[in-house]
Amino acid sequence: MNDDNRLFTRIAPLFDVGLLSEASVLVAGCGSGGSQVALQLAMSGIRNFFLLDKEELEVENVIRHACGLRYVGQDKIDALADVLLDRNPAININGYKEDIMTYVGLAELVKQSTVVILATDNEPTRYLLNQLCVETQTPFVVGKVFTRGIGGEVFSYRPGEGGCLACLERTLERSQYREGIREIDLVSEEEREKLYGMEISEIRDSPGLNVDISFITSFHTRFALDAIARTLPERPKHLPQIQENYVVWGNRPTHPFTKHFQLQRITLAPQEGCLVCGKRETE
Repeated sequence: MNDDNRLFTRIAPLFDVGLLSEASVLVAGCGSGGSQVALQLAMSGIRNFFLLDKEELEVENVIRHACGLRYVGQDKIDALADVLLDRNPAININGYKEDIMTYVGLAELVKQSTVVILATDNEPTRYLLNQLCVETQTPFVVGKVFTRGIGGEVFSYRPGEGGCLACLERTLERSQYREGIREIDLVSEEEREKLYGMEISEIRDSPGLNVDISFITSFHTRFALDAIARTLPERPKHLPQIQENYVVWGNRPTHPFTKHFQLQRITLAPQEGCLVCGKRETE
């Protein structure tokens, strides 16, 4: 038996990795979150990846990224591709060094994908991808880490079943664990630059340690696998369907969380009057 055939022998009896191998995953944003989700998916049997990111890997990225120091200076898509292929040489990867906001082929790329891993760090790109996924009826999963890594959230868009990202933003005030949260990318550009520039000592480790991020990327990966499983005629064994489509996770007892490892589960329905998915339903 060659190495390729032996890769999944330990988990094959428990998990039908072969059923997932034909799925195509678009990783939009190959930073700390996107790279770790991509790696986890590769180790779960996913073989087809579209990697989309315009940036190069910098030294400051390495401590929270799936790629190490030897990749510094390389395009993130190329560095991540090398890491994924090292785990499974049978993986098929197409890389796109493009700006998500201006890439003319983005809609077609979304349409070709079984699920989109939305791992960008700003709202404009998230809402653009949300709109394209609604238009093409493509599932996506988005993850966010809260400032200083105190926790985070993961949301899964399920076409025809649940609300979209715009629906979620309209209802966030109903989530007790979102009260007082300041996500790094929701502040002004000037303040955001100060945070990343480490001028504010309280949050110089923003958005948290890699272990803090890893909790969120694990949820992100699990929801992505669930999204893929929902498209299959036969669901993988031991991968029961996740009922909720939105989770908020607290890493430690820092406001608004009151204890370590605090979890809130929510099932978000399409919101009446949503300007994105509501408009599509009426067309």
